[in-house]
Amino acid sequence: MQFTESIEFAEDAEEVWARVSDVEKIPLFWHGTKSLQLIEKKAAGRLDVKIRFAFGGSGNADISVDNENHILAINYYSGPFLGIQKVTIDGKQLIASWDVKFTGLFRLAGGWNERHFRSGTIHALERLTSGRTQLT
Repeated sequence: MQFTESIEFAEDAEEVWARVSDVEKIPLFWHGTKSLQLIEKKAAGRLDVKIRFAFGGSGNADISVDNENHILAINYYSGPFLGIQKVTIDGKQLIASWDVKFTGLFRLAGGWNERHFRSGTIHALERLTSGRTQLT
């Protein structure tokens, strides 16, 4: 599954980036992520984490934060899906892209998975650009 979603924002890019790059707050903005547990801090800006998903299941990921270029990359290397999610800022646009493959039984839900992930991504981008963790 590959797709990209984006949203324009009026707020200062550094304020939006501060929310995006605060790894501990990912579950507040990305509601498909129930919790993150730090396994190991690696080189500067890289973390190995265990993730519990809101839809059930868990996995492991390597998260890298590039503050200079405004790129947050999550490499999911075990769990219900494998691959990369990137969140970037380009000017006044917040962009999220996914390139993942589902594993196990999750492969059977093909089109539903993509629709669900797209919707969740759009809502997360809205929360990140507004600073609100809940949308009304």
